[in-house]
Amino acid sequence: MGLTAYKGRIDAELELRLPEWFPVLAPAHREALCGILADGKRLRGSLACLITEALGARVEQALPGALAVEMVQAASLVHDDFVDGDAVRRGRPAAWTELSPRRAVLLADLLFATAIEKMAGAGARECATIARAIADMAQGAVQETLDRSAYRSIICLKTGSLFAAAARLGALAACASDTTVEAATQFGARVGELYQMADDLADEPPAPALRVRREEEAVLCAEQARRALDAFPDNACTAMLAELPLTFAPRRSPIRMP
Repeated sequence: MGLTAYKGRIDAELELRLPEWFPVLAPAHREALCGILADGKRLRGSLACLITEALGARVEQALPGALAVEMVQAASLVHDDFVDGDAVRRGRPAAWTELSPRRAVLLADLLFATAIEKMAGAGARECATIARAIADMAQGAVQETLDRSAYRSIICLKTGSLFAAAARLGALAACASDTTVEAATQFGARVGELYQMADDLADEPPAPALRVRREEEAVLCAEQARRALDAFPDNACTAMLAELPLTFAPRRSPIRMP
């Protein structure tokens, strides 16, 4: 069992909550939102759930944060596809090609705003967490247009920030200590960076020298993630968390974990 074990629960909760959260939205717009939110891997929301359970709380406590990060992730993909001119997403037409750019971007903005609203209802720290992630993702996207050489900084902002927010929300949902909340945040950030590194290496294999450097960075990320888990209790969920750096690391990275 791993992160995917929570996917069905998150999907069902999204389907249940959409009519409640968007009661005045025209049916056609609500259907479009469902399409934007469909078919996601739910990695970030699942991470929030696993963190919460690792810290001794019930998965139900993690679901509001899990839904918020999944809405942010879905909205960010709509923006990315439109800005990059990508016409296909997960084997289907990208939202902006089906809905029109204006409608797709506005619906994505609605998802961003709703995620912030729902976390504001959960608490000030939760609201600050999701708002900071959205700001960091936007900053990373802007930075990428100016300086692609700052690779680690960019992926930390563009990808690591939302994984970090998911892990932080999971720890907050479990009412963890400040030390543990920070450890969870660092763990999520490093796992997010590893996830992006693996994706980039698979999509655009770099020159051998650069690949070696990327794999060395992945080793460092995995070690940092492992150390962050020292603040967690020893249980089956924490053991699953410890496997994630290996799961998301580039295949050939010489990562060794005790």
